[in-house]
Amino acid sequence: MVNSPSKHLLLLCSMLIVSSSVIGNKYKVETLYVSGKYPFWEWNEFGDQKNQPKYQGQVKDGKPNGLGVLISTNGWKYFGSWQNGQIWSGTEYDNFGNIIFSWVEGKKKYHNLK
Repeated sequence: MVNSPSKHLLLLCSMLIVSSSVIGNKYKVETLYVSGKYPFWEWNEFGDQKNQPKYQGQVKDGKPNGLGVLISTNGWKYFGSWQNGQIWSGTEYDNFGNIIFSWVEGKKKYHNLK
């Protein structure tokens, strides 16, 4: 049986493939590596997969823009939409696959709080 984060990743990848052909050249699907601390992330096309979080998804002007996933080296994940290199709307998971935060229009919301 596939666990929930894996289902999300499969769904997200499917959405990226379908949306990339619909959206055209405005957004590219790429892999980026992040350095620095949030919210002052720097995005790079090349990086160290063992030591740097890796983003896969839609990119515009060298930054995440559109749908994508960021996976840290310790297993933390964010699935959702991005705007100009910043988390926008989606779900953040701990390294065990538990939802820890939801993001709505760039603001972090605790999952179990309204």
